[in-house]
Amino acid sequence: MNKIIREDCERILELVGISPLKNSIVILTGSNGLFGSYFVNLIYLANKIKKLNCKIYCVSMHGPNKFINALLDDRRIIPLRRDLSKPFSLSYKCDFILHAACYAQPKKFIDNKIETINLNVHATNTLLNLAKKNKARFLYFSSGEVYGDIVKEMVTVQETFNGNCSTINERAAYGESKRLGETLCSIYKRDYKVKVVIARIAHTYGPGLSIFDDRALGNFINKALTQSKIVLLDEGAKIKTFGYIADMVAMLLTVMLKGKDLIYNISGVDSVSIRQLAEEVAAYCGVPVVLPKRKSNLKHIGYDTSYLKLDISKFLKEFGNIDFMPLSVGIRRTIDWNKREFSRFIKSE
Repeated sequence: MNKIIREDCERILELVGISPLKNSIVILTGSNGLFGSYFVNLIYLANKIKKLNCKIYCVSMHGPNKFINALLDDRRIIPLRRDLSKPFSLSYKCDFILHAACYAQPKKFIDNKIETINLNVHATNTLLNLAKKNKARFLYFSSGEVYGDIVKEMVTVQETFNGNCSTINERAAYGESKRLGETLCSIYKRDYKVKVVIARIAHTYGPGLSIFDDRALGNFINKALTQSKIVLLDEGAKIKTFGYIADMVAMLLTVMLKGKDLIYNISGVDSVSIRQLAEEVAAYCGVPVVLPKRKSNLKHIGYDTSYLKLDISKFLKEFGNIDFMPLSVGIRRTIDWNKREFSRFIKSE
């Protein structure tokens, strides 16, 4: 088990009481993703040191990645290969369903619009029906993107805001299908009494976000480590709030196990511009940041919201404060993880 990820998982186990998962059966979709991989590592460690005895079905399109493969000595970790963007069935008994499967990288969900809609709508409906049959608790991984374009004067966005969204821009397939997925969750909770919780998740980073990830931070780390400079795609003025993966997983577990309401914002507290994010990476790697001569014409550039900071006061009021990982420390941990895992692709210092 990777040393940095083990440290993070040990921290999560200190923050969250996971005894409700003891002797349970979990279905996790998107197990190869950033969140999915952390959940599997967490269950693996808890099975080892906490005697959790939790069985987890790890559902992914391509089968387990190398990080999940390393954990398969625990026979309670069971990989399942399914393409959830197509009709599928799962007949396993379960106590919890975590639906994290989706294309989260803008380039991928723009290049796979119909598949993205199917994952957020049709797959969600199938899994909610399974939760209904099993009387299982259901966690839906939604996104802060459901709020659409936020004016900066709002400062923070509460769960009661209904959004300012376009149905037709290049990114709409992601945000609008997440919104419809949320509608399905509300129907199953209200009409069928399924124990559903929706997590609207802000930008997340940390070990597991690799140099091959097309999102801003992965791209910056790639450029810093392989090209010795970071060239921005635009002026980098847009402001995002970033949460470290271990903090976000702790929050997600908390709302899944204890949440009484339907919707919770899940976010870190560090709000920085994309340029500042690049400068954080550059400072640690000792490379320059270069502004472009002209703005990129990539489809996903320029359509995301200019400013987004999720209000997490409801979470903090209900569950208490969190000692959030500082952005500078989290970025260093992310870079160090990449250096270890992908050393063959990185320029020698």
